[in-house]
Amino acid sequence: MQKFTILKTNKIFSYVAAKFVLAFVLLLVTQLIFFIANHNLFSPTNFGGVMKIIWGNIVFGLSTTAMVLSPYLILNVIPMGLRWNKIYKGIAEVFYIVPVFVMLIANMIDAAYYPFTFRRMTSEIFGYLGVGGDMGSLIPQFLKDYWQYLIIFIVLIWIFFWCNRRIVLAKRIPHPYGTTIFKDSLLSIFVIAIAVFIIRGGFIYKPLRPIDASKYASCDNTSLVFNTPFSIIRTYGKNSGIEPKKYFFSEKALDKVFSPINIPMVAMHDDTLATTDDSLSHNGKRNVVIIILESFSEEYVGFLNPDNKGFTPFLDSLSQHCTVYQGMANGKRSIEAIPTILSGMPSIMFEPFIISPYATNKIEGLPDVLKRHGYNTSFFHGAYNGSMNFDAFVQSVGVDNYYGKDEYVAEYGNNGYDGKWGIFDEPFLQFMAKKVSTFQQPFFTSVFTISSHHPYTVPQEHVGEFPQGKHPILQVVAYSDYALRQFFATASQTEWYKNTVFIITADHTAPPISSKYSTGYNVYKVPMLIFDPSNDTHIVKNRIMQQADIMPTVIDYLGINEKTFSFGKSVLNPQNPEYHISYGCSAYQLIKDKYYIRYDGTKLEVFDRIADPELKNDLAQSDDSAYLPHFNFLKAIIQQYNNRMIENRLTVGKK
Repeated sequence: MQKFTILKTNKIFSYVAAKFVLAFVLLLVTQLIFFIANHNLFSPTNFGGVMKIIWGNIVFGLSTTAMVLSPYLILNVIPMGLRWNKIYKGIAEVFYIVPVFVMLIANMIDAAYYPFTFRRMTSEIFGYLGVGGDMGSLIPQFLKDYWQYLIIFIVLIWIFFWCNRRIVLAKRIPHPYGTTIFKDSLLSIFVIAIAVFIIRGGFIYKPLRPIDASKYASCDNTSLVFNTPFSIIRTYGKNSGIEPKKYFFSEKALDKVFSPINIPMVAMHDDTLATTDDSLSHNGKRNVVIIILESFSEEYVGFLNPDNKGFTPFLDSLSQHCTVYQGMANGKRSIEAIPTILSGMPSIMFEPFIISPYATNKIEGLPDVLKRHGYNTSFFHGAYNGSMNFDAFVQSVGVDNYYGKDEYVAEYGNNGYDGKWGIFDEPFLQFMAKKVSTFQQPFFTSVFTISSHHPYTVPQEHVGEFPQGKHPILQVVAYSDYALRQFFATASQTEWYKNTVFIITADHTAPPISSKYSTGYNVYKVPMLIFDPSNDTHIVKNRIMQQADIMPTVIDYLGINEKTFSFGKSVLNPQNPEYHISYGCSAYQLIKDKYYIRYDGTKLEVFDRIADPELKNDLAQSDDSAYLPHFNFLKAIIQQYNNRMIENRLTVGKK
């Protein structure tokens, strides 16, 4: 019985074209799967908007397919008789199968991963692979938890191989000498020219980039337009999206619009400010503890979101004794959060600062400042030592002692190890409380918890104790809240407790449960509390406090007379502007006053977030120009950030 064939031809160009179409169609299928899996994370659009997104998928999909298959195309279109050799064809086939396999798996991985980051993976993924980890133990868990994606991928690969075997290159038909070479040479030039045209994205000035997705969709929907392999390829080797010669203002005017140099409140009227002045305010030398809760979205916290009451009873009760701000993370990943919180250095570029080309720049963190005033400095993280290079980074900003999984295991063995990431929150926070009690005061310390993270496991002894919710993360949020309660119970019995200021926040948000938290600036909302046991006050501030604000705010809270470098501002100083800065969807994003602004370097979107919470009315397309001062504020931040990052001017002394 003759095997069914999709195409049988002795024309090598028809053969290659058919295989190209197969790869392209399968890529579009994975794009559809990506949308189905994450449809609730994107903004609704009308029919015209849908058609533009589809057309964008075709443009980006063709470009991606041409890029990954370019070696295969070259091997097949060069006018040589060797192309018909069986061994040569086998080698060329490897350059077809492997790129298509990688292309499809990258898109499928992002279908599952996207809800955690709200962005397509970029080439920074290779940087992640180089910052330590225990992926060998995590991969089986990922495959178990996301088995449906694995099955879909296996089915797609089966379809790919089934179709690929049925695109057949028949035996070569001989032609008079010279005729085929001449014709093939012309066809080769034509095919290569078409491939270059497709890769570039058509007749455009610059080759297609992820940012060009904004031509086909609003910022909230651009991730539906381009695909993950395109994002990885196009960002590989780039300079983190920073353009060194882009100036919006003169140097003289720039600092008047926005300056990252923060003058403390106690020095506002002191013209003789010294950066090493050891005098403190009447508060005295208070200890400082920053608690960073893994993936604690505002949406999960009861006192911030009544729809999810019951998962954070301890935080809910503690909030009644805190100053509570409208907390905002400056990024969507843990690796972005630590530099922002400890040094006011958000990643306003597509690559996290820690693994960017600028990671070796000189910066000063809150621990650096406090050390100059006699503070003992430390950092606790229950994951494996070396996780995301946190140990190296915190030491670079003034942390003397790092305590990770290794230090815990050295004292307690593997009792408390979760088998995946590190030490469960309850035992690790107890370890921290006891270790801190041995420190000389005043001290600064910070802890980054790990349990409220995929694969969402609680210790065996606590299984069944915590409420289930609409998402499996809610159970581990409840466990981490319980662990926090035990930590404060232990800490409250120590002599250092009442002389300590606690700042409690989260590293980033996690997969949203409701549509409210799936788009716009809501994807950055986290808790932000200041708890001072010596001043039992409940105050709810109607003011944004972003992660980048923590460093200058602590300096003001302690009354330290020292300038600091930060892209945030102290929330204690009423003269400081209230704002939130972030980078996502290949665009800068700013909240300032009532405006929410998105700017990708070309396209500008402006919304009145108070009057238009669903962000439907783009004021940039109207006659309303009241937002222009705020847009200038954003441009000033971009200019300060880009120029200073490139020129290594990220400290107070570098003007």
